[in-house]
Amino acid sequence: MRRTKTVRQQTVRAVLGPPTDLDFEKALMFFHAYMYGPLQGKLRLYRARDVRSATKALSSDWEVFASILVKDIGTKLGKGVDLSKHEVKSAENGGSYEYQYHKKTGKEKLQQDMHTGHLFFDHSDNLRKVDLRYASGGQLSVFFDKWLAEYPDPYPQRYRRNIPFSWVKENGILLMKLRDGEVEYPELRPAGSKAFKAPRSDD
Repeated sequence: MRRTKTVRQQTVRAVLGPPTDLDFEKALMFFHAYMYGPLQGKLRLYRARDVRSATKALSSDWEVFASILVKDIGTKLGKGVDLSKHEVKSAENGGSYEYQYHKKTGKEKLQQDMHTGHLFFDHSDNLRKVDLRYASGGQLSVFFDKWLAEYPDPYPQRYRRNIPFSWVKENGILLMKLRDGEVEYPELRPAGSKAFKAPRSDD
């Protein structure tokens, strides 16, 4: 029985592959229409009136952007992972990625995180620089196993943990680079992006 359990755990922890059929055309239409374009317009108005802009994009914006790009529908009407196959995180200027677990559903959500793919957006310069990297739940088990072992009892108001950007940059797979709203990486064929294949490393 112990052997069967080990095999089952290994199967669950199998590394999920990164998304390879990315729809850059539709995703960039959303990015320009609802994220990049509106932000640049607001910044011009803010600068003219000496007002500081804080929020660059909402977490839901990144989720929709990712949903279109990787062709994965959202699940926020229920509990759990952001998209059906991916959790979506964003951070600015190389900041860490926060994971927050709630009292009633947190432990279940943490266990789901172990078995799904994770999309990490890093952005800076008012969305002029956007990078997207992927890591599987299996890769991230170095964090999730520890978080689960330390899961608080009694439970505090919030259970928050972070994954450093340095770890994501070193271990994640680079899927996309946007510079000034245009795809700098990967190099796209003139006819579109259907032939895109995710690289093995960040180089």
